[in-house]
Amino acid sequence: MKRYMLAACAALSIAAVAPAHAQYTGGGSTEMPRVDTMDPTALYNQAVDYIGKSDFARAVPLLREVLAKRDGDPAANLMMGVAQIGLNDLPEARRFLSRAVSEKPDLADAIGRLGWVEARLGNADAAGKQRATLASLKAKCNGSCADAAAINTGLTLIDSAGATPKVSIAARFNQGVDYLTARNWSGAVAAFNDVLAAKPDDYEAAFMKGQALTAAGELPGAKAALEQALKLQPGLVEAKGRLGWIEKKLGNADAAARYRADLVALKEKSPSAAATIDAAIKILDAE
Repeated sequence: MKRYMLAACAALSIAAVAPAHAQYTGGGSTEMPRVDTMDPTALYNQAVDYIGKSDFARAVPLLREVLAKRDGDPAANLMMGVAQIGLNDLPEARRFLSRAVSEKPDLADAIGRLGWVEARLGNADAAGKQRATLASLKAKCNGSCADAAAINTGLTLIDSAGATPKVSIAARFNQGVDYLTARNWSGAVAAFNDVLAAKPDDYEAAFMKGQALTAAGELPGAKAALEQALKLQPGLVEAKGRLGWIEKKLGNADAAARYRADLVALKEKSPSAAATIDAAIKILDAE
């Protein structure tokens, strides 16, 4: 298996993932956000723009901000589900799509995608339940309601769901590395998610996923992935350096200082690894 670490870190193309008519239900400006704005509607609009470009990894942190303010918003949960499908994290997609359907039981876009996700996860009964819901909506709509097209698309989507194609773990890891090289953060995250789903103890895949999420600006997710890598491989000094940097960016100065102290202490104990440890400290100290 080709394995090597990259400092650079991602968008996996999935056709028709962002329904044009998904409307955000919160108030606020509809202008695209600047760096200094936290308006949830603007953040939502930018996330939808990223999803339209298949840049799912960049969409996720924006949608987290929206959902932190309005966790029950159906459209925001739908879009987060779409983004998670793009990252091939189907359990997470199911979680957000389920919330969207719970909040708005006739949201055809979410119902169709939820049914597709359930089918892909092997939950035939759950997929059938979502299909039955769409069939009921179709009967009521009789082709004349505003959601007619979305209902038909949802039914087709569920019916098209098949078994996930088998790809070797080695090949999928290498695809993730190639995505990293191409600065395709979403593609990389999706690939490493596949590797970790099949091999949860793969610390290299967890580390590489953390790099991709860091580059995409999804620091909470990057932190979780790097912590997983470090748990699996406690001697992974690169993960400590990046975790220290992330903690610093998240405003956790004490945690960042602990990682730095650990690296300094390790350097004193292992002078032969000084170059690698110095590189990790340099990453941690970077602005």
